[in-house]
Amino acid sequence: MFKDVLIFSTFVKLLLFPAYRSTDFEVHRNWLAITHSLPISKWYYESTSEWTLDYPPFFAWFEWLLSQFAPFADEEMLKVDNLHYASEKTIYFQRMTVVIGDLFLFYALKRILTLSGNEKIGNIIFIMIFLNPGLLMVDHIL
Repeated sequence: MFKDVLIFSTFVKLLLFPAYRSTDFEVHRNWLAITHSLPISKWYYESTSEWTLDYPPFFAWFEWLLSQFAPFADEEMLKVDNLHYASEKTIYFQRMTVVIGDLFLFYALKRILTLSGNEKIGNIIFIMIFLNPGLLMVDHIL
């Protein structure tokens, strides 16, 4: 059951790659640029864009980790002053990082719910979290 949900969910998310992008797309592109291009001391003070890095440090380090792979897709996305940059490679890179992040969510949920012992309730909770329409909209459409 877990595998089927993962395959279905990933297929739907891949179909949404060319979907509408909100300002959240630019926010994350900017955060990738900030954490990749600037010293740590400037991460929370950079003001070229209105979308400053304003999340807790763990998330900033997560963006930094993602930014280490970004040059393989498109180096231009990592320029702080390249506001509203959205090449096709950038779009696919950012969408793919969300899908990969979902694989970590999948593994954690499966592990926790398998250890809980109640398979029926565990399956329902898994489906409700992993196929959550709110997460789907925020992470894959916006």
